[in-house]
Amino acid sequence: MRKLLLASVALAGLAASLLAPTPFALADDAPAAPDAARTQRMTDDQSALLDAHLAGMKAGLKLTADQEKNWPAFEAAIREAAKARAESRRQMDEHMGDGERPSPIEHMTMMSEHLEKMSVELKLVVDAGKPLYNSLDDSQKRLFGPLLRDFLSRGPRGGDHRRHEGEGD
Repeated sequence: MRKLLLASVALAGLAASLLAPTPFALADDAPAAPDAARTQRMTDDQSALLDAHLAGMKAGLKLTADQEKNWPAFEAAIREAAKARAESRRQMDEHMGDGERPSPIEHMTMMSEHLEKMSVELKLVVDAGKPLYNSLDDSQKRLFGPLLRDFLSRGPRGGDHRRHEGEGD
């Protein structure tokens, strides 16, 4: 039961990462839409960070050959969730780029649609993660939650990238 609880906590962390902070939460003070070069650079950076974080989590778990078979589905689900989140951000940036703030009803509608999409993505991650988690030994299971939380707190978009857009330019 405790193992299931730890897995649930780890997946709840994923939910938090996928859902917060979102462009919807930042709608009141959203900056102008970034130009194409900056957007591409941000996308490339996010992709590189996602690759590194997934590799780090996999290395930290020290998977056996049998466990490795369960990794691709989990990794693919994480990547799909990250892609969906990026698309949601892109759509919100486009919507906010016209300079017109959405009405409170439009804002709640967008938030509702966003949460619905993220719920579907999270369910896919959960479903793909179960076989991997169930194949882990006790020491790997102890590491799974912290590695997933560490991965989610730093990468892909664990923090708000907008705060750091201008750094290093």
